[in-house]
Amino acid sequence: MFRSSSSQRHDIPNGQLFRADGGGTWEYSGPAPTVAPEPHAKLVRPGDPQTIKIISMDALNDTSLFERIS
Repeated sequence: MFRSSSSQRHDIPNGQLFRADGGGTWEYSGPAPTVAPEPHAKLVRPGDPQTIKIISMDALNDTSLFERIS
């Protein structure tokens, strides 16, 4: 049976940097509270914690959309 990655535990440390496809760097700042059944991540712009992006963990782990950087 198919298991989506949303049912798996996501181990991303706070502060992990990601480069979005098409540019832009984002920093993981923990899980985001949503009403959606699948887990979501809260991303902030490095140096600008006021700029926030909420995306699904599945999207964050999709290497065609985001690349982990150190």
